[in-house]
Amino acid sequence: MPLSEFDRRPLWAGGPRISALGFGCYRIDDRVPRHHDALDYALRSGVTLIDTSTNYGDGHSETLVGTVLDGLFEKGPLQRDGVTVVTKAGYVQGSNQEEAIRRMGEGQPWPEMTEYSPECWHCISPEFLADQLSYSLERLRLPAVDVLLLHNPEYFLQDAEHRGVPKDEARQEFYRRIERALSHLEGEVDAGRIRAYGISSNTFVVPHEQYDAVSLVRVLELSGRGFKVIQLPLNPIETGATQGIHTPGGKSVLGVAAEAGIGVLVNRPFNAFGAQGLVRFAPVDWRAPRNWRMFGGESSQAEASERARVAEMENYLSMRYGDLGSGTVSQKTLRFLLRQEGVTAVLVGMRETSYVDDCLGALG
Repeated sequence: MPLSEFDRRPLWAGGPRISALGFGCYRIDDRVPRHHDALDYALRSGVTLIDTSTNYGDGHSETLVGTVLDGLFEKGPLQRDGVTVVTKAGYVQGSNQEEAIRRMGEGQPWPEMTEYSPECWHCISPEFLADQLSYSLERLRLPAVDVLLLHNPEYFLQDAEHRGVPKDEARQEFYRRIERALSHLEGEVDAGRIRAYGISSNTFVVPHEQYDAVSLVRVLELSGRGFKVIQLPLNPIETGATQGIHTPGGKSVLGVAAEAGIGVLVNRPFNAFGAQGLVRFAPVDWRAPRNWRMFGGESSQAEASERARVAEMENYLSMRYGDLGSGTVSQKTLRFLLRQEGVTAVLVGMRETSYVDDCLGALG
């Protein structure tokens, strides 16, 4: 079901109009044909927002986006101004980490590296961001991206807390690094390599007193005119973004963003972490044979258990949030999220064409 123009909304005040649902590219890989088919199908069906990152699939996610877009641009059903591409930078993993180690060995390290864990480093220094954007543009086959987000910069704070650095001292250094990074990205806007920038952070949504909380108010004080978008987690269980816990005055991060005309992209809409662990607000696609194998066969006891789980999630949504219309549990979840004041678009990992149809059905 193609999306209509009525399903469009400005990404930021005066910004490009985007689809309310975005194609999230976490776990998307150019070496998987069905991922190619799913993205192609989503774009042909009216999805106009793509969200990826340098570390997704160790670059293979961006490569897939570039391949699909190139094909659609060449064949004519899609123009460049008909799609909004968001990517992110900050993680130093896989081949990125190998490059970081090589540079260290040559005496030319990327500055201000946070070695958070053996497998996961993090960096937002201007030198690193400049290189990452160049790599991204090459993989995406684009001269510019619409939005570049700093990807979970709170890793610096989490590492500092683990090392016992006093909170005020850590935050002072954190926002110094944020200011340098945002100043660099402002320059990338002027250079035409990005249209806008922002931050994707899991800790935009936690209480402002928490050690690793990222304050949107403070970030806005340090940013320039190109700061237009943030990304954060929100789902039926983890609703911190909607709560007045992000400023001493009792404002929510969604409220702060709305007042500033900042676009808000929601991630992890279906995967919620509660007291009992992971809760998923989406059904397994039983039409896919690999899912039958995963659960022991199409008519297995595991399938019955899965159906019971979905029914439990639907009951949770109904009891807590009222009437969300008919359809699948994922469709009801998306309607709930899109009704939240301040939410611009929801990013969904639509790795199958059937997932695309399911998600677009939420808007029907």
